[in-house]
Amino acid sequence: MSGSSSSTASTPSGMPLSALPVQPQPAPADLVFGIFNGQGQFVPQSAIWAGAVSKTGDSLSGLLSCALVPTDAAHLVNKAYVDAQSGQVNSTVSTLVTQAQDAATQAQTAFSQAAGAATAVIAEQKGIPNGLATLSADGHLVLGGLDCLGVQNGHVLMAMDLPTTDPEMRGVWWNNGGYLCISQGTSS
Repeated sequence: MSGSSSSTASTPSGMPLSALPVQPQPAPADLVFGIFNGQGQFVPQSAIWAGAVSKTGDSLSGLLSCALVPTDAAHLVNKAYVDAQSGQVNSTVSTLVTQAQDAATQAQTAFSQAAGAATAVIAEQKGIPNGLATLSADGHLVLGGLDCLGVQNGHVLMAMDLPTTDPEMRGVWWNNGGYLCISQGTSS
């Protein structure tokens, strides 16, 4: 075959089809030519897109599925992806809650042990030379379980009542109605 022939499809008026203006969005009543069920035919544009979901808002009457994993925050995801993510979040939260509970238990145990150790140390120091002396709730020195001495306005005071008669025990203090006396003990 020699040479080539080229023909350009044209409208009945002779205008080439390629010169026709392009319609970016055909109207629903416009006809579209295509091969459908093995035959060339004109079909209304609305019939071609029947069942399609409109980008400007629509509703579905059936199920929509997609197996793609999103790569952008604005991508839609399927239920399996959401379930997997929530499972991971639940697992992480559960792990963190367990760790927090364990830490709280360990802190409570450490607190109890420290309090017990402090109580034991104090108890061992009471009543021994160079040990600890206890103060009462009023801030008085406690000796032998009795409030003995205190301080008020810079003065030392006896926090306990003294006997009003000589107890006849050497070195014991007693009150003689306005005087502080020290007993010499019995003469015998």
